[in-house]
Amino acid sequence: MKYIFKNIKSFAKNYTKIFVLLIITTAASTLIIHLSYGMFREYRDRRELSRRGTNQVVFRLEGSYVQKPASEDDGNMIMLGDLKDQIYEKQDDRQDVTAADMKRFAQEVDAETADKLLNIHTGILQEKYRFETDFLISDGKIVNSGDYGFDSLYNFSFGGRTQNIFQYGRYFTDQEYTKGERVCIMYGFQKNLRGDYLEKNLLEDGKVLIGGQEYQIIGLQNGIGSGYLPITSVDGDSVLLDEIALRFRDNISLREISLLNDAAKKCFGSQIISNYELEEMKENSYLYNTILLLVLVVSLVAAFNFCALYHYIVTTRRRTLKIFRICGLNHRKSIWLYLGECSVLSMGTYLAALLLFHFLLMPFLAGKMSIFDFHYKAEVYLVLFLVYFISSFLLQYAMVSWNLKRKMVR
Repeated sequence: MKYIFKNIKSFAKNYTKIFVLLIITTAASTLIIHLSYGMFREYRDRRELSRRGTNQVVFRLEGSYVQKPASEDDGNMIMLGDLKDQIYEKQDDRQDVTAADMKRFAQEVDAETADKLLNIHTGILQEKYRFETDFLISDGKIVNSGDYGFDSLYNFSFGGRTQNIFQYGRYFTDQEYTKGERVCIMYGFQKNLRGDYLEKNLLEDGKVLIGGQEYQIIGLQNGIGSGYLPITSVDGDSVLLDEIALRFRDNISLREISLLNDAAKKCFGSQIISNYELEEMKENSYLYNTILLLVLVVSLVAAFNFCALYHYIVTTRRRTLKIFRICGLNHRKSIWLYLGECSVLSMGTYLAALLLFHFLLMPFLAGKMSIFDFHYKAEVYLVLFLVYFISSFLLQYAMVSWNLKRKMVR
């Protein structure tokens, strides 16, 4: 071993530029190996999160209000055309999700995920009555769900059937939603207003009193006894009821679902339960199994670079080799001498570069880009090292053995 270190010392002294170049290429290869593994691992994780998805996520609200049971004379049936069966009572002192919380959620939700939304539906408590609302999120703001909203009244699902419940008038405009104008769609048949709520709260000018505010009736529908309001028209402390249903144009990935859940927990707290049903999507599983192959290829390239430089080194050290031969160095011992020199240089540089990667490069990159947030286990470092060392050792052995054999023959 002492001859190996003496050889390395002599090599560094007499061929300084080549020695430094050898160290730099080995260190660079080490960093490339670990970065390649990290980036591919991140890609694999993201592909796994994208493998399954759903087109609907429902946040079940665990609030303090519960629906009042139907009156005895009506039995258990929900009556159409009146808000008297959409009465909610405060049950306890739990914190509720409000319209203001929904505005914060609009700012926190991932923009790419929000762009895939078809509609968001929830209930709003006004005094003691539940009203419905549909909307979308765009650029961190709540906007009108115009395309879906009007269509939802034409394709209203009830009792397993889909029917048209829009009777008269029009749906909300984008401007009304943006400005939070007090307009509503109430219950009616054809052009006639119906229901006990309207009989009690209809004003002389044709407006209706909702939550202490006057709302202009712009349309009529004959669905389950409820009115439709823009969520932007109610006060920020208005309580949202039962659930927030998010529908998407197409399946979103599990990663996007996780982003939604994180935003919901941040804005709504512990008052929500996230529900969704995943379905399998097309999977490129063959990509997941190529991670070690990728590292092996990089390791072989690194070993080839090392060997190419070392081939030049062995070629230029003819005088040293002649002296070793005069002193009785045979072919087998010369192979292990030079191979030991290669191994010490590559292993030492590899470990030094590994420390640089772990303690300096990764903390820096993790602060700049999220994909470089790596936390490798000791087993990972060991496997990467063994792949690099074994592939490098075999290639170096072949190169040194062939090169020294030619020198010995001469």
